Amino acid sequence: MPDQVVIRDLGPRSGRYGNEEQETDLTCFVIHHSGGSAASYAPLAGHLPRTWRVIAVELPGRGAFAGGPACGDMAELVARLAPAVLDNAGDRYAVFGHSLGALVAYELAREAERRGAPPVWLGASGSAAPHRLRLPERRDLWSRERLVTFLRELGGTPEEMLEIPDVVDYMVDVLRADLRIVDTYEHVDGPPLSIPISVFSGDADPLAAQELLGCWQERTLAPVRFHTWPGGHFYLFDHLESFCKTLVVDVNSAPAGAGAAVREEKEGAESHG
Repeated sequence: MPDQVVIRDLGPRSGRYGNEEQETDLTCFVIHHSGGSAASYAPLAGHLPRTWRVIAVELPGRGAFAGGPACGDMAELVARLAPAVLDNAGDRYAVFGHSLGALVAYELAREAERRGAPPVWLGASGSAAPHRLRLPERRDLWSRERLVTFLRELGGTPEEMLEIPDVVDYMVDVLRADLRIVDTYEHVDGPPLSIPISVFSGDADPLAAQELLGCWQERTLAPVRFHTWPGGHFYLFDHLESFCKTLVVDVNSAPAGAGAAVREEKEGAESHG
């Protein structure tokens, strides 16, 4: 069975910036939210540097593989995703995810570190810290009607799309499968990352309580930066220009060897403690 992970190039090589050849100095992977797709991040590419290769990751069960089998849990998803990402990472890469994508990006960074090929930076948006994620119930078990109400309450979905039964059926199926990954996720304790993390949020996001965002600091040995904009769960699409400027500054501030350097320093201090 094909891995059904789609890697969609949104940067210079896609022709978005014309036909001129651009030297790529960083590959930036972006991972979408529950119910989303690679196309969700197309607007970001126009606000990111021309020297970046921007790659949107499309998870199984949608787009070209609509109706196909989705992943049953986070472990299966990361196992499918890691080879596709690392094969396209290049010498220097960063990983960003929103909501479900933030958890996937974090677990992907953990797997990449285990393989000795960590990204230089992790961006997490719209999600509590993975080890502090607490959900009162399994949303993937909700009825179709309740999931449609959930989509309306979060925003980000045009109302006219929610009036087309076939479109709604498709969106609900994709959303339900994605929520199963989030709602069955259990953080497995292990060494913290050794790369910088930036945490992005909307100040009125009901899915990312501000008191749980600070706990991302516990998941890395490197510095963590926090950025907040006005808005709800999909705040970033209302502030694309300033959001992308902040993301670029943070990525460019991450030294190429930051992960290895921080971990070596930490291990050295512990050996002499």
